Amino acid sequence: MLRNIYHIIRHEILLEFRQKFAIGGILLFLFSSVFVVDKVFVNIQVFTWNAIFWILFLFIAINSLLKSYSMFEQNRFMYYFSLYNPIELAIAKIIYNSSLLFLLGLLLFATLSVLTVQPVRAFDTFFSGLFLASIGIGSSVSFISLISSKGQNSHILITILSMPVLLPTLLIMVKITAVSVGIIEDSSLRTDFLILLGIDMLSVGLSLILFPYLWRN
Repeated sequence: MLRNIYHIIRHEILLEFRQKFAIGGILLFLFSSVFVVDKVFVNIQVFTWNAIFWILFLFIAINSLLKSYSMFEQNRFMYYFSLYNPIELAIAKIIYNSSLLFLLGLLLFATLSVLTVQPVRAFDTFFSGLFLASIGIGSSVSFISLISSKGQNSHILITILSMPVLLPTLLIMVKITAVSVGIIEDSSLRTDFLILLGIDMLSVGLSLILFPYLWRN
């Protein structure tokens, strides 16, 4: 099982390097968005930086979600169907998408810090939250992509279905980031992390339970 999961992740990485336009488009969006933000806002306040970071992260996540849909195109879908167990595929996609989002989040943080300001004080709080948010969003990505692939106008369905799923995670992360940059002092930070962890477990659990049923259809 672990060997198959490794092969799926490795295959996805190789596809990224072969189809450079996909990840290149996301990186172009990231750098150009931060550049525009730097030119529009002369002096970015801390609370503004918090909002900008998670708005940009939301759009990056949706772009990554749209890219993930290509895996379920008919030819590649049948190829995976003949080789792997659906649970193996679901785990591999969760790991891959979560890792990709976390790396893009780190790159977004670094780019914003260089071109604008770097307001984060509690790095452990911020990066722990970013890691958990990436898992929650990454686990939703593959599941939503599979659901959307079963209907018409799949790209539109992906965008519509992703918003209510991603927003709770992002709203919690806005609060956690506000604490990490010193905007607010929140004694319930531990509870916020537990809620975020609960959302991650729910997303991963539903993906692993429902993925095989959608896969067979």
